[in-house]
Amino acid sequence: MASNEAVNGRSRFRKPLQSLFKKKKRTYIMPSRFGVAFGVMALVLFFLAVGYANNLIYIFVFFLISVALTGILLTNKNMDVVRADGIEAPDLFANEEGSVRIDLENPTDIPAWEVEAVFAKSRETTPRISLAPKSQESLSLKFIPPIRGYISLPRITLQSAYPFGLLRAWKYAVADEKILVFPQRKGDVEFPVDSVSGEGAQQSGLFRDHRSFQSADPLSRIDWRASARRQELLVKNYEEPEKPALHFSWDQTSYLEDAESRISQLCLWIDLAAKQGYAYSLTLGSQEIGKNSGTPHRHECLKALALLQAKALL
Repeated sequence: MASNEAVNGRSRFRKPLQSLFKKKKRTYIMPSRFGVAFGVMALVLFFLAVGYANNLIYIFVFFLISVALTGILLTNKNMDVVRADGIEAPDLFANEEGSVRIDLENPTDIPAWEVEAVFAKSRETTPRISLAPKSQESLSLKFIPPIRGYISLPRITLQSAYPFGLLRAWKYAVADEKILVFPQRKGDVEFPVDSVSGEGAQQSGLFRDHRSFQSADPLSRIDWRASARRQELLVKNYEEPEKPALHFSWDQTSYLEDAESRISQLCLWIDLAAKQGYAYSLTLGSQEIGKNSGTPHRHECLKALALLQAKALL
């Protein structure tokens, strides 16, 4: 199964233009609802002009037809210059709202106006953007992955109704690569009691220096000997104490009923430990990920949970 994984903990893939539009290279164009109403109105006016032989109505009808024909050319050209340069999916968690970023490019000398994107079978579009000649822009689409693991993105439609709104021109962006979705973060936010490794609980930091006493300081921090020598109240400053290393394992979630809940709980603990700056390790049956910290380590642990076959551990 082909996939490109992100550096810095991101599930990411970027596809060249030929691959993104491998199945659909054309620009499609159809009347919008407003365009259909516009056409019906022009047709009614045409019959009125014929029935009453009114030259003024004839002129107005021909003007409307020229607007429609101009709109066809401009709307199609406006969308035709847009190219999808790549797709990036930052951290995505199952059943949680995330975003998918689409990088767009306009390699021509003609600007593209009011371009938006939408997932297939969805009505929620992105804010409209305009691309200057020889420029690149990005669009972000909200996306809620239904399951964990590797999944295929729905087809993305790039569209625009510029300039008159009478017609809608669009292209399809179809990506062949799959993206990695992490498990849903759900469960108890408190770390398990036995998660602290054998190195023990948090130790006090080393003494660094003194500073003047402030009203918010506890009295226990006052250094009375130094205060007597300096004739002012001084409190002790300590180095930031090191946080204990944490260890998470499948057995710590035995109180939960089903496997997906246990995976979600471990995912939440790892995500919280990473955000709070802990070093941590993970054990899933025979699979062990050693103690470490940082974004790559977090991604490694979350990937192991995303691809975990829970039946093998039950």
